[in-house]
Amino acid sequence: MKAMKKESVGEFIRYLIIGFSNTGINWAVNALLNELTPLGGFSLGATIASVIAWIISTMFFAFWMYKFFVFKSKSLAAGILWTEFAGFTSARLLTLGVEALIMFIGCTALGFDHDVNIALSRVIEGNTKVFFDFTLGERYFVKLVACAVVTVINYIFSKLVIFKKGQRLSNEEDHRDEGEAVIKD
Repeated sequence: MKAMKKESVGEFIRYLIIGFSNTGINWAVNALLNELTPLGGFSLGATIASVIAWIISTMFFAFWMYKFFVFKSKSLAAGILWTEFAGFTSARLLTLGVEALIMFIGCTALGFDHDVNIALSRVIEGNTKVFFDFTLGERYFVKLVACAVVTVINYIFSKLVIFKKGQRLSNEEDHRDEGEAVIKD
């Protein structure tokens, strides 16, 4: 019981670390696309940038990190790998749709696509001194909400459906991992 609890805590910590890394990649790509390309110039561009960032961070980074480091699914057997990848891709496409819908509703339908100026200032002897001045697009607040919702849904799918303990290694692979010789009948 104690070992299972320790394993679950370790798994959750790894999930958070990889999740934050994945989110960082997603946000960095999203910000670059919004700030350095024409996508940042119109409200639907925020949704397009978010989808492109998702493809890069999820398909090229997250699947492999979650598979090997979080859920310890070491199998490279074609059947298991395909099942995991198809399940991961399907679940992530579903949550991509959720994220895109949240971005569309927030940025396009509700109009949360303006810049917000955040400034901290202090009046000293009648003069206003600005200590911190930062402009941030409202689209990033919408993206934060979308990321929170998607993270919860993704964890549930990954833990309960995609990387199930019962399919992690075939018997043959399990023996190889333990250093035992594989005897074929």
